[in-house]
Amino acid sequence: MNQITIIGGGAAGIGVGVILKQLGCQEFQILEQGEIGESFRNWPKETRFITPSFTSNGFGMPDLNAVTMETSPAYTLGTEHLSGSQFADYLKLVAETYTLPIAEHTRVGAITANADSYTIETDHGVVESKYLIMAVGQFAFPKLTDHPENVIHYQQVHSWQDLPGETQIVIGGNESGVDAAINLATLGHKVLMITESTGLNAASPDPSIRLAPYTRRRFLDLPPAVADRITLQQNATLKTVTSDSPSQYQLWFTDGRTITTPYKPILCTGFNPGPLKLWPELFESVDGEIKLSDVDESTRAKNVFVVGPDVRHQDAIFCYIYKFRQRFGVIVNEIAERENWDIGDFVTVSRANSFYLDDCDICDVACDC
Repeated sequence: MNQITIIGGGAAGIGVGVILKQLGCQEFQILEQGEIGESFRNWPKETRFITPSFTSNGFGMPDLNAVTMETSPAYTLGTEHLSGSQFADYLKLVAETYTLPIAEHTRVGAITANADSYTIETDHGVVESKYLIMAVGQFAFPKLTDHPENVIHYQQVHSWQDLPGETQIVIGGNESGVDAAINLATLGHKVLMITESTGLNAASPDPSIRLAPYTRRRFLDLPPAVADRITLQQNATLKTVTSDSPSQYQLWFTDGRTITTPYKPILCTGFNPGPLKLWPELFESVDGEIKLSDVDESTRAKNVFVVGPDVRHQDAIFCYIYKFRQRFGVIVNEIAERENWDIGDFVTVSRANSFYLDDCDICDVACDC
């Protein structure tokens, strides 16, 4: 029996795995259904990180996109705004550098709770583990309409060059919606961007609410000929999308309006929490989000933890790497205390390098100017 099983070999899974390896834990494994960084490799090829990478590690400020204190995607790849495939290459290099025990191409199915462990069914056999750390993320679980065959979600786009037609309708006005509109308009499409609201001019300084400066400048600095191809409509909520022929799609809105288009609309409406979609019996949910304890443990299943963008505490949204990596150490420290490990000054060092945040009351983002 493995003491700890991490499910997911992306940013969160690799980051927690490195910490366990550095602390001398020998009885853990990482299970990844595809390849290391699979979700990042599935990004649209034009998509770039909105958080910039910079090698500032020596000054207590690790690269914003690093999953360990000792590495930097900027140093590894010489790029500030990485593509998904570049970041996946970085994660693979990290896994190799720290010789992490990771089983790729291993899909996890049902999980059964026992008295003091969990039985995990995979397509390569059954695994037992005392602790589970869910690091499956969100990208593979897009929010869709009740007729998913009538839409294209941002997650399903391989390249914006693949989309046919002169006009496109984009649903959503935040990071992915604006990114889709920019790419499509740059390629010559006329874009109608419809959204309930947009973070383009949001008053909040929190980058989880306001558009990132990178995205905002890309949008505002478009050449006039390209910018004129984008029309933004706010205060509109999509209800469903129907189709009565392969070239006619009807968009139905909650205010009674209907729009007909010859092409499937592009949904940029976000993602669902992966662990909750895959193993709902292990978690409680509140308004579609996973309910977690102060140490990111399931409130329903003991010794089951969640890492990554699904973590929420009060008003704090841990949806960026530089945010959710600060919870890695909280989980590892909790397991260490339960197992009586000697982890030395791990907490002090992690806290000093922005890799340990246990007081979410301080997560109010405020700027004087």
